[in-house]
Amino acid sequence: MREDLRTLLVHDLRLPAARLTPDTTLSDAGLDSLAVVELSVLLEERYAIRLTEVELEQAPTLGDLDTLITRAQTEG
Repeated sequence: MREDLRTLLVHDLRLPAARLTPDTTLSDAGLDSLAVVELSVLLEERYAIRLTEVELEQAPTLGDLDTLITRAQTEG
C-alpha cells in the first residue's frame, strides 16, 4: 500500500494506523459509509480523480483500494 494512501487514511480520516495493511477490509479498517464519501472527496481534491462511493466500496481490501486509485490516476 502506498504511503500517501496510508497518510490520507490516518491523518485525514483518522483511522488507526495499526489496522491498515493491504489485506485489511475497508470495514475492518474503520471505513463506514460516511468515511467512504469523505475518501471520495479527498481523492478528487488531492489527485483529481473521481471515484464513486460504489467503486470504492467494491474494492474489498485496502490493497485493492490502492490498485483502484493507481489505475484511476494512470487512466485519468
